[in-house]
Amino acid sequence: MKHTRFLFSSILFFLLYFVQWKKQIVFANYLYIYSEHSLKDANNFYKKLLTHLSIHAVDFLSSNTPYKKVPSKTINYPFFYNDLDFSIDTSSQDTIQKMKSGGLFMTAHYGNYEAIGPWLCKMGIPLKASYAPIKPLFLNNILENKIRAVNNESYSFFINNPKNILNLIDEGKLFCLIADQDYRKSKPIQSTFLGKPVLCNPIPEFILKHRPNTPIYFCHLHEEGNKRILFAKEIKLIENNLNTIYPQFHQWLEELINENNELWYGWTHRRFLGKSLINSIYQHNINKSINIT
Repeated sequence: MKHTRFLFSSILFFLLYFVQWKKQIVFANYLYIYSEHSLKDANNFYKKLLTHLSIHAVDFLSSNTPYKKVPSKTINYPFFYNDLDFSIDTSSQDTIQKMKSGGLFMTAHYGNYEAIGPWLCKMGIPLKASYAPIKPLFLNNILENKIRAVNNESYSFFINNPKNILNLIDEGKLFCLIADQDYRKSKPIQSTFLGKPVLCNPIPEFILKHRPNTPIYFCHLHEEGNKRILFAKEIKLIENNLNTIYPQFHQWLEELINENNELWYGWTHRRFLGKSLINSIYQHNINKSINIT
């Protein structure tokens, strides 16, 4: 399995690098955040980013199969499957148990984030993860019913109406939201991320405004060699202030990025291109990166 994974991820890397997939955006983001770095630094970073992304994309396209084989009880960890060693961070075990009662789970495009869903579901957590449908329909059906499904039950959830989220919370589900920056719809939440202004999804504040007792969790997957370690933490709003949810989330994510910035795949999106930033230096950096080869 290890050799097959390496082979397919290498092929995918060379394809992405050959077509310069998202290169302009990655360079623009990188130079915007690390303005003192050179274009050579940006290019080396781009290669490392694609390397990690290719590996995780292969895992995703293979339905994250190893993560659908993990045991349901924490007592059965560490768990070995093929060449992988699965474990749960000791300080996270009580939090994992609490997540079985539902709440709000916020995460990011960091590392092998797609593998967290099946792992939590296998542990009996009633996960419902927000997602945007893709086209054509048959691919969306594969994504929803095959890849993002455990024991033939999909954990994907498309939001038609925010009130549907409140219904999930009331039913004791764990609602998962990938809390990206650069929210382009109405009434975004203004915040700061990596020292730059960003516009964020108002859904977390909506949930906590209408269901103030909803527990809040952050979760990520740590990879080290063949080890796969699941981390989870419950956070409390500072002085019960809704405005602190994104500062706390961004602090958590920034700590992860500072550990390994090549694992945050938000670099491949226009995370800092909010409505209020049209004339910012970010635009200059995008233009600057256009002719980079």
